[in-house]
Amino acid sequence: MPVNTFIRWENVMDILTHYGVNNSFMETFKHTANNEKVNLCMQNEFIRSCLEKWLDDPKFNESLKNSTKSKETRLVANEEFKMNRLELCCKLYTKAAQFAPYKSIESALAFSNRSAMYLRLNKYQECLKDIDASLNILENSDINEQEVNKGQLVVKLFKRKIECLIALKQFKTAKTNWENILELSKNVYKIPLEDQFIKKCKVLSDCNTNSNNADIVINADETLTEDLIKKKLNSNKITLPFRSPKLELCYSEAKGKHFVASTKIEFGELLIFENPFAFVLLPEYYNSFCYNCCVPLKYYSIPCDNCCTILFCGDKCLQEARNSYHRWECKQGTSIFKCIGIAHLALRLTIETSQANSNNDQIYNLLTHIDDLKSLELYQYSLTATLLLLYLQKKTDFFKKHPNLVLESVGSELLHHMTRLVCNGNAISTHMLSDYDSGSLTSIIDESQPRIGTAIFPTSSLLNHSCDPNIFSSNILKYVVIKASRDISKGEEITNCYGPNFRRMRLVNRQASLKEQYHFDCKCCVCMDPRSDEMFFKIVEGLVCLSCHNEIPATLSNLDVDDTVYCGLCYVRFRTLDYKRGLLKADKTYNKGMKELEASNVLSAKRVLCESLRLYTLVLNQKNANITKCEDSIAKCYALAGDFENCYMYLDRSFEAIEERFGKNSLEVAYELDKMSDIMVNNLDMRNNRNLIHKALRHVRRSMQIFDANLSAWDIPYSESGIANIKHKENILLQFLESRF
Repeated sequence: MPVNTFIRWENVMDILTHYGVNNSFMETFKHTANNEKVNLCMQNEFIRSCLEKWLDDPKFNESLKNSTKSKETRLVANEEFKMNRLELCCKLYTKAAQFAPYKSIESALAFSNRSAMYLRLNKYQECLKDIDASLNILENSDINEQEVNKGQLVVKLFKRKIECLIALKQFKTAKTNWENILELSKNVYKIPLEDQFIKKCKVLSDCNTNSNNADIVINADETLTEDLIKKKLNSNKITLPFRSPKLELCYSEAKGKHFVASTKIEFGELLIFENPFAFVLLPEYYNSFCYNCCVPLKYYSIPCDNCCTILFCGDKCLQEARNSYHRWECKQGTSIFKCIGIAHLALRLTIETSQANSNNDQIYNLLTHIDDLKSLELYQYSLTATLLLLYLQKKTDFFKKHPNLVLESVGSELLHHMTRLVCNGNAISTHMLSDYDSGSLTSIIDESQPRIGTAIFPTSSLLNHSCDPNIFSSNILKYVVIKASRDISKGEEITNCYGPNFRRMRLVNRQASLKEQYHFDCKCCVCMDPRSDEMFFKIVEGLVCLSCHNEIPATLSNLDVDDTVYCGLCYVRFRTLDYKRGLLKADKTYNKGMKELEASNVLSAKRVLCESLRLYTLVLNQKNANITKCEDSIAKCYALAGDFENCYMYLDRSFEAIEERFGKNSLEVAYELDKMSDIMVNNLDMRNNRNLIHKALRHVRRSMQIFDANLSAWDIPYSESGIANIKHKENILLQFLESRF
């Protein structure tokens, strides 16, 4: 392996695969018992040497603390501060804190500077946390006075702290700190205080510290945290994992363990609420969500003590992670795991199951399908398991802390966990609403449901697959919420969708995907009725006749397999090549229009997108997804231009197609209703039209009903800004009706 030349993990895997296939090792591997395969790889000198060299690559030192990088990042943030880019400064100071060694002067300065940004942004609670963190470091560490004037920094931090406390009306605590700063400035550091600051603090002289009345701490709005979830669960007397009493666990040879409805279940009923046995956050979200609880890190976060990669929402999550799993993943590990994907979760599972407890049986009972894997596939899983085993052995003190664990057994455990994940891993997604043009009154809400992590939920894993499931699965932080997506009859099986859904994938593709990953032939109701499957795609992927423009039986899929398509009304046959050319022209025009929109050339974008819509309608039926996408983009143009009437018209035109495609109670429909009501509320002419107000109110309430039915669990808030926005619109519309606005 060349010095200073990093080889990607995929390339290492290719080298070792080539090695295994082109000599006798593969034959030996095939005839080795599954629980001995990792040990066999460990004993092979070439395989072990390659893996050890890869683990020792200097690139992985990038996740170690680095004072120089911390200082450089902080200085960049200081320059951004001069241009008043406060939120960017917060992110840069956070990055500086991540790079800074634990309890170093760089760490103190990063927290100090970030606290100044929080004060400017009126984030007083966050500011106080950073001030205390910086003061703690300054008071308990040796500071080189050549690097920073400790006295000046301490006094500055106390002044900032007092400003926060006064803003929060915590006058008693502020007065105590005022007395401290007077002592420090006068007798310890000999630093005089400015007259302006002394004048500001005169309000504290009226505060009676001898009173028994404590400061009134005004709690922030109820935001979604893991502590809040636990509080709500306790108040509802719920222990996890929660499973509805209407779910009956059954077993059959064909289906294995599965749930059926013991009595009728209504749409929107909560069926399962479960915390993960183990989960990992995806690397691209390390700076956006807490590594331990998945709470969004919009402002405040603290870094890991020993690596510069991971962020936590607070000290509690940091300690929980360090005491359980992160102690074995830290330092170079966080860089290594970015390269190996879902295998990280196999390591996390091994760490969790190494702590003997009764819950481990839930994991061991999950299917691995290890005997269904092809030899080459199993060999590659074994190589990854061997890498993880070497990591634990060489890069951590895992085996020293677990002297009873045998190396070979842990290797086998890693391999089996990896094969379990293929069939039982679940996504952790977050439902986020974001403005298309943040801060604009003419913005349209866009929706996204990014997958931010992967988890194992033992109870939820017992749900079998259907391409037309009767549940909806979502996440509140790292917890899974499973609710009935429609009414479920007594005796009916409760089914999840493992990915291939009949609304998004054709029958032949669904069957192939499920067979490849899960090793079964799907026999759900929609897979056993190919005709209904075909009818659905004729609606959502349909074509129109190039001559009479009526719908024809062919769909977009026919363009890839047939040479011609036929219109049954005008009796004309057309070349599929003509359709492809028409679509290509429409696609190019659409992409051109989107580039204009991204460049804020709204009028030009609208003109080009309208032309692309005209081109699409020449070949596609009205409910085709391409037309829906185009109409939505045109609606954005009208919204940004302040033309709400035309904006609503285009959204309304595509609404029926969205209902048809995704289902009447889908989140996609809720998001679309939310968009439409946004535009209607922003339409200043609406207040004079009570029919429009009532229509908008129906949109708002229906979207809220769908969100609640799909996402809610007891009184746990599943969103902050999104749901607050819907409630706000409802209040505005009610005020319109009462003529108070």
